Amino acid sequence: MKLTESLGQFEQLILTAVMALKDNAYGMQIYSKVCEMADREMNLGSVYVTLDRLQKKGYVTSKVAGGGPERGGKPRRFYSLRPAGVQALTESVETATRISETFWRFGKWGSQRAK
Repeated sequence: MKLTESLGQFEQLILTAVMALKDNAYGMQIYSKVCEMADREMNLGSVYVTLDRLQKKGYVTSKVAGGGPERGGKPRRFYSLRPAGVQALTESVETATRISETFWRFGKWGSQRAK
């Protein structure tokens, strides 16, 4: 039974990046990880907009930490997954896996392999 709102692909990327980065999940690191996973450049502004949306949904939380001398004292906002975010991501990955398995079994390439 689906308990959470379904995630878009970009939201999946953002949540996965936050999960992978653990305590080092701040804006630019999240952006870099998302670009790496997507294997292409993404829009930096879209990362921040999506982080804000995910926070409003209750999937991530954030805290501001003071910046060091390398940032001129400018603080950073660090993000972490909340239990609802873990659940949403888990359900989303499970759905994507079922879709992928069905596609490979009955889709274009699956039917070609059966010949």
